[in-house]
Amino acid sequence: MNLAARLKETLTAEESPTVSGNWRPISMCLDDTACEFLNVGVVFAHGSHVEVRMLDSFERLKCLYDTRINQSHLQHLLMDIEACLISTKGDLPDCLSDTIRLGPSLFAQGEDAESIVDAFFEDVVTLARPRKNQAPSQFRYRSSSKVCTSVIELMKERLGFSASRVIQDQPLRLPLSNGKTIDVEVPLLSSSAVGSVISAWYKSPMVVENNILQAGADLSLVASNSQRQAAMSVLIPNDKSGLTIKEREQVEKAIYRRLERFERSGITVLRDDSTAGLAEQTTQWWSKRGAA
Repeated sequence: MNLAARLKETLTAEESPTVSGNWRPISMCLDDTACEFLNVGVVFAHGSHVEVRMLDSFERLKCLYDTRINQSHLQHLLMDIEACLISTKGDLPDCLSDTIRLGPSLFAQGEDAESIVDAFFEDVVTLARPRKNQAPSQFRYRSSSKVCTSVIELMKERLGFSASRVIQDQPLRLPLSNGKTIDVEVPLLSSSAVGSVISAWYKSPMVVENNILQAGADLSLVASNSQRQAAMSVLIPNDKSGLTIKEREQVEKAIYRRLERFERSGITVLRDDSTAGLAEQTTQWWSKRGAA
């Protein structure tokens, strides 16, 4: 490589966009008798943006705690922790409870928030490492909150100011037939339609089913009490997701079993294996229902 080429490469590298902020390990005390805190995730905050990655494989935990850990409850708790940290908009607390705390805040800079989190996750969350003679997993889950945010941002780019007509920043206060009201979290709403955006890009069929059931229940509640059309946008893992054939089959079985139920009830299901594709379908559907 000649001098001009090396100089061009150096300048290009220096001009590459980077993101900087602070990362913190997330630790939990999983056994009250041992009083030992173990790292179960990593959070990175830059400005008002928060990137989180939580533990999603539990082989090592099973070896440590056997049946003392309820995997189902733990998975739900880890998802709640992620949602809670994202909702802080970067103002991260030092602890969430007596058994859940964040480590010291340390500076980090990299190409993007996800790669920064992945690097520190692999370094400090030893519970996620594969056991001896087991190949490392290439799978990276995509949370519903992150997928929803990405889809909405792409809708804003496509629709411009019109997108604000259907994007909900606050819970919907829904009047019920009995005269009472209830607050429902729905990210997309117009006078004639209601919609949710969720992720089925998880390793656990139980998490996938829970996401679909929760979204479907909220949509059904709003639709039945306000005569609105309902649509559920779902990100589905593809054959390049990193899931094994068996894992993907189990997840797909859970996806289609639950989605079929809601489709029969009248909810439109929009599905794709890419965020861009899902955003395109969602944009097209909503452009005919108040977002145009």
